[in-house]
Amino acid sequence: MPQPTFTSPSTGTIPILLGSIPTAFPTIPVDEQRDYLDRVREFKTEVEVKGNSLAYLKDITAVAGNATNIDVPRTKAQLVDACNWRIAQCLRYSTPTRIAEAAPYIQNVIAHFKLAHLTDGKTDDVPEMYLGVALHKTPGQEDKAVEHFRIAYTSSPHIEMQFHSQLWSRACYSRLLRRMGKIAEAKEQEDMIADWVHGHPYAMPPDEFSALVSDPEHEGEDHILEHPQVKQTFDGMVQMGPGMVVQWF
Repeated sequence: MPQPTFTSPSTGTIPILLGSIPTAFPTIPVDEQRDYLDRVREFKTEVEVKGNSLAYLKDITAVAGNATNIDVPRTKAQLVDACNWRIAQCLRYSTPTRIAEAAPYIQNVIAHFKLAHLTDGKTDDVPEMYLGVALHKTPGQEDKAVEHFRIAYTSSPHIEMQFHSQLWSRACYSRLLRRMGKIAEAKEQEDMIADWVHGHPYAMPPDEFSALVSDPEHEGEDHILEHPQVKQTFDGMVQMGPGMVVQWF
């Protein structure tokens, strides 16, 4: 059995868990997005059923053919976890986003990480951010969403290496806090985003930033894009094309 693959007109034939797929997902036609997600779910189910067999794991090249002393249950669990995380990522990047559907997959990812870190108490920051976003517009889940956002930002308090996920999730968090009437806390998130943009004005073009921190379903003022520091940062910038910005002084 060869390494599992996915085939579509726009992607060609690719390994099922190819690392570049999630961020490329918006460029893939919607029907192919759904086909890919179905294929990953199918592969996940297959691993859950057959993954206790070392022969199967070797067949799908999850382990080397000449490998010995393999921890089969651990390898199976890692493969299932990879599928859960891939599904969650692709639901986020679907057109339009389907992040709310990702909650059970993200919960499984977090549970897998916690099981692997029972003694050190580490936090898997990005999945916690994802789960906060997945829950933040679900009626009755607001407090749970806040809990996951706070877990993520307690562990990762600054917008640094994971800045795309940080900006995206903090923007969602700020809108949730405003809906909950926690205006001062919402402003803290908005100020943090604005400070980051001011310090990294060329990290991404204005339209990419806008898409990252905005919600097409949001009604009313966009407190991030209308933030004075954000407007000042992007004032005078002219976008010449994808990823191309000119700053007029």
